[in-house]
Amino acid sequence: MKAGFALVLLGTCMMAASIPGWGETLYPVLGPMAAQAPPPMMTAKFHGTTSGEFSLTQVNGETFHGKWASLIPSFVNAKTPEIPASYLPQPNLAFAWDAVYGQGYFLARVLGTRIKQVVATGDRGTVIQMECFLGDLNGVAVDSKGNLFKVVW
Repeated sequence: MKAGFALVLLGTCMMAASIPGWGETLYPVLGPMAAQAPPPMMTAKFHGTTSGEFSLTQVNGETFHGKWASLIPSFVNAKTPEIPASYLPQPNLAFAWDAVYGQGYFLARVLGTRIKQVVATGDRGTVIQMECFLGDLNGVAVDSKGNLFKVVW
């Protein structure tokens, strides 16, 4: 009986371990966090292949948990990051892609490409939205405190 239970437990653990998990580092490029010396880095975790769980802990201890999904942006969102609290969540972060990777990057490289997107609210009320490529895993993120991040795998 114990051997059967151990075999089932081992199988369950192996299946859970086979679910992919990605760690992506967020580097602040604009906003209050970018003004700190040195700017703090954070690591977000994505689990799943076409959707799944997301988690992030900021340097101040605020934690974020949510669900990410894959999507294909089909239009350029014209919103700009002038008032941080007003631009989350957005259908896509075209302005952030262009701010981090250069003007026209969203239109040339992201539009029509499958990406992963998550919008999560932290346990202290901060909202963060992140978009990343599924393949090479670079991306962008913004939060409701006026920070813009470059995301690198």
